[in-house]
Amino acid sequence: MTKTQRLLARQEQILKDMRALADKESMTPEDIASYEAMETEYDNNEKQISILNKQAKREEDDNKPVNGPILSSVNEPLPKPYKNLVHQLRDIKNAAFGNVSDELIKVQNAMGGNTQVGQDGGFAIQTDFAGMMMASAATAGNILPKLDSYEVTDGSNSVKWVEVDEDDVSESVFGGVKVFWAAEAAKVAATKPTLDERKMELEKLMGFAYATYELEADSSFVNTLYTRAFNLAIQRTLEGAVISGDGIGKPLGFLNSKGKVTIPKEDGQAAGTINWKNISKMYHQALNKSSVTWLMHPDAHEQLDFLDFPVGQGGVPVYLPATQEGQVDRMRGRDILESDHCSELGKEGDFNLVDLSQYMLAYKGGVDAATSIHVQFLTAENCFRFIFRANGMPKRNKALKIKNSTKLRSPFITLATRG
Repeated sequence: MTKTQRLLARQEQILKDMRALADKESMTPEDIASYEAMETEYDNNEKQISILNKQAKREEDDNKPVNGPILSSVNEPLPKPYKNLVHQLRDIKNAAFGNVSDELIKVQNAMGGNTQVGQDGGFAIQTDFAGMMMASAATAGNILPKLDSYEVTDGSNSVKWVEVDEDDVSESVFGGVKVFWAAEAAKVAATKPTLDERKMELEKLMGFAYATYELEADSSFVNTLYTRAFNLAIQRTLEGAVISGDGIGKPLGFLNSKGKVTIPKEDGQAAGTINWKNISKMYHQALNKSSVTWLMHPDAHEQLDFLDFPVGQGGVPVYLPATQEGQVDRMRGRDILESDHCSELGKEGDFNLVDLSQYMLAYKGGVDAATSIHVQFLTAENCFRFIFRANGMPKRNKALKIKNSTKLRSPFITLATRG
């Protein structure tokens, strides 16, 4: 066992011993002294581990051959010999007939591909052409930029995090933490937070496209078309999953989350309608009113034009749409977003009030793109394959009960079916 391994094992034991002392009902002066001594040892070990790791890295770099092959790593820029996507596609086509260009060899070697036999797995697409697809899609549309998004680094296929497990803050916070007025209890009970470790595996989002050999004649058009098409496809597919994904091989949408709150329709409410009481109840059961957004189907948005607050035998308008270019429609001070991924008018999910910052999206940066002529060889077409890895879910999986109220609060509020 190396010195670093011994130190890491010791760190693990120190943490266990510190936890045992901290969990005691009452720590004696000796316990406190022991805890502080272990804390000092832990900090010193951390410094030693850092020094050993830095030294090992220096020695590794020093032992690399000066004239040896340069190995690409996540910190080294990958070669980008091509000016646009179609120029590389043209070389890929020529490589299928034995004419492999120097530029294609550079890209394939850097990506770990096979430059001789395209049917063994296709040819890798230059990284900046693949990466620009996700870079554009991740900031496109109305929904994705508002999510809490994280890019997963190389070497990892999942994300883990620890969250507070709570569904009731009427008597405690952080899943069980309480404090007491000393005069209210002869003995103050020990409390601690309840934590839940969660894990999310990345899933594959795949797409295929075909193009004929006449790429040379329409190179600029095809380059722009493919980029725009897959940008839009990624954006729309992700947005649909964020709203209503079932969580099986894809993100879990907030409409299928256990933490959402569904507001029932009013007595006698007509099918496919939205009234002021629906809106008021949804707004007041939002967990954080300052960060929510109205998210609705375009057909549901249209219903707001006819919405009024009843006064006597008549009524007054309660919704005023934006009247100047560049403004966004708002209601109760919150923006209104449209998405046809929401349910059809009258069905649960057509009209929602959501805090999109409470939805976590993890993705592996860039699109894995490859092409081969062998899939559609008989029809003289190139096959292009695009794989993007991502997953997402609401951060909370429980609605929250507050003090002196029977109504549950949530970052995701939806209106029940009116039919």
